[in-house]
Amino acid sequence: MPGRRDPHFLQDDRGFYTTSYGPFVLRSAFQPIFSQDEHGHLTIEAFEALIRAQRNGQPVSPPHFFSLVEKDDAIAVDTLCRELHILNMGKLGRRKARLFINFNPGLFDAVTDIDAEVDRMVDVTLKAGLRPGRIVCEITEQGSGDEAVLHRLVSGLRSRLFKIAVDDYGADDSDTRRVDELKPDVLKFDAAWVRRFTETSAGMGLLKLMVDQFIERGITVLFEGLEEDHQVEFCQQIGVQLMQGYALARPEIVPKTFDDRFPEQALPQADDMAVHARGVAIEREPGSGYSATLSSHPHPPRRTATFGKRTR
Repeated sequence: MPGRRDPHFLQDDRGFYTTSYGPFVLRSAFQPIFSQDEHGHLTIEAFEALIRAQRNGQPVSPPHFFSLVEKDDAIAVDTLCRELHILNMGKLGRRKARLFINFNPGLFDAVTDIDAEVDRMVDVTLKAGLRPGRIVCEITEQGSGDEAVLHRLVSGLRSRLFKIAVDDYGADDSDTRRVDELKPDVLKFDAAWVRRFTETSAGMGLLKLMVDQFIERGITVLFEGLEEDHQVEFCQQIGVQLMQGYALARPEIVPKTFDDRFPEQALPQADDMAVHARGVAIEREPGSGYSATLSSHPHPPRRTATFGKRTR
């Protein structure tokens, strides 16, 4: 296990980082998160970071890998994965796309742990050449534990200009309360829950109403787990801003093919990042909401193929 204070990262011949935990080699996989215009053309707005583990050269599924992590190592491994993803995002070379990374508040049992974690997040983000506003921290529901720790985590991340997302929204009372309390920049709808609602016209109408209401509140809506073209088309019809799923693109460990399929226009160097005296990046985008940021940049070149003509 790499030490928490000095995790060990290795770079491959393409510049991307790997790390390890015991017998496991750990790599980052990125899955694109898209917006689409009225013609169905795609633009990559962000990536979700996913861990890929191998043992003796054989892949190990993420759930199985995390089940094998020693309890005393859980926070350290969680941090290690986030740092790995952020460093690889810096090597990806995109100047606009954001990175979604997971936080499980249930792993933390003390406010001091939260403060140290947020400081580490700032340090590794700046080391990667990114600004905190490009990192979207997904707050998972599982084991959220102490409410004081949860709110300290969210307020600490937000005070350092990281963005906040609530994952797996399903409109239960607990989900609605999470949104009201955490006031996220991004709301990720639970894929299975969305599929159930798209089975009837009444359900689809309710989804559209909910999407409209969240957008009015300044919250960016993301539908994930899209596996069929008709689901993507439905997102366009009801105004979903961000989409993710195998119907659009699969995760890649070294996602350089995305540059060929969905090229990004380079931003001026002066607009990329400014750092104040404490080393925290200052965003130059107007407004504080994620949705305002997404719409504030000129659109990069678009993919010309419409949905239904993608290579899966």
